[in-house]
Amino acid sequence: MRNHDFLKLWAGQSLSLVGSQVTVLAMPIVAFLLLNASVAEMGILGALARLPMVLFLVVGVWVDRMRRRPVLIVSDSVRALMLATVPLFFLLDVLTLEWLYVVVFVMGVFGVLFEIAYRSYLPTLIAPEHLGQGNSHLQLSDSISKAAGPSLAGLLIAARSAPLVIIIDVATYVASALALLTIRKREEPPAPDHGASMLTAIRHGLAWVMSQPLIRPLAIASAVYSFFDIGILQTLYIPYLVDGVDIPAAWVGGVLAVGGVGAVIGAWLSIRAMKRFGPGPTMLWSTVVGNGALILVPLAGGPFWLAITMLVISQLLVGLCTQVFVVNNITVLQTATPRELTGRVIATIWAMGLVPAPLGALAAGLLGEALGMRPVVLVAALIGALVPIAVLALSPIPKMRTIPEAPLTT
Repeated sequence: MRNHDFLKLWAGQSLSLVGSQVTVLAMPIVAFLLLNASVAEMGILGALARLPMVLFLVVGVWVDRMRRRPVLIVSDSVRALMLATVPLFFLLDVLTLEWLYVVVFVMGVFGVLFEIAYRSYLPTLIAPEHLGQGNSHLQLSDSISKAAGPSLAGLLIAARSAPLVIIIDVATYVASALALLTIRKREEPPAPDHGASMLTAIRHGLAWVMSQPLIRPLAIASAVYSFFDIGILQTLYIPYLVDGVDIPAAWVGGVLAVGGVGAVIGAWLSIRAMKRFGPGPTMLWSTVVGNGALILVPLAGGPFWLAITMLVISQLLVGLCTQVFVVNNITVLQTATPRELTGRVIATIWAMGLVPAPLGALAAGLLGEALGMRPVVLVAALIGALVPIAVLALSPIPKMRTIPEAPLTT
């Protein structure tokens, strides 16, 4: 907390996260209510916002070839500029759905660029022994913004027109860019990659991840969790609660909100667990408890009070344990990875944790239609919980009591 450069990064990012939650709610409202977008067109809007995720591996290489701070400043500036066109074009009565498509896609591209550069930049600002604390603070801001942001956005949109409320997010991106501009610590230039092609650089990052006994199981567990839990279970979660468990729709939002509360607690506990038990045992046991809690979802049933209690406990533990795992996972990655590979290694891990999710979502629809939701949810919860636990338990990770003191070899 005495590191002024870190405080500038943290303050700017925290403001930007809150502003982004306003836009997450306001942008679909603009499309649906003001521009009369159809359901299909809303699907296109959502797809374009997520399409840039396929660029993770390419972006990781770019980030490794550039200084990270200028990348962060440009990303914030471009996103502020693109968002500012929405209220401006609305006031000029020239806002169109096609322009919203452009805005969300460009925002997505520079959002991916920012996320990879920001995770790679943190080790430049703070010492390795403080990375856990830094990641804990950043994840706490993320958790709080997701827990409180949608409510704040709803109140603002109710009071003002949705396009004009987006100005708040524009201001937070500008504030983040200004905060980054004031950071004083000099960033060393990136190491030369000797003209390696993009494909070669991506392959090098992937090969390094899969060759490291501490990093490989994290990547494999992430991919399995992504397919079964993020892809299948989350896709069927709400319809399963409403139709399969007979939870009134009005109660579903409350159940989901508990996950946000758990995430805030988890971000606060993460560094304490790391210091008390070590990053390896913390990652293993947060996976055991969090993934085990997922199995409560297909088991929920019986009297209403029992079903709702099981679902609330599940959401609380999943939200809490996810944040504990993420802080420890990111800290280990940042510390153990050679600086010249940080961007592509983090991008590889994120790609393995995100790419399987759409495939899982597709499988959820097909299998749920053919077999019914309950058996699909049960199988997804069991495989998505037990396989990552086994992968981590059989790796060297449980024995990792301290953060690696130096990057692993390339």
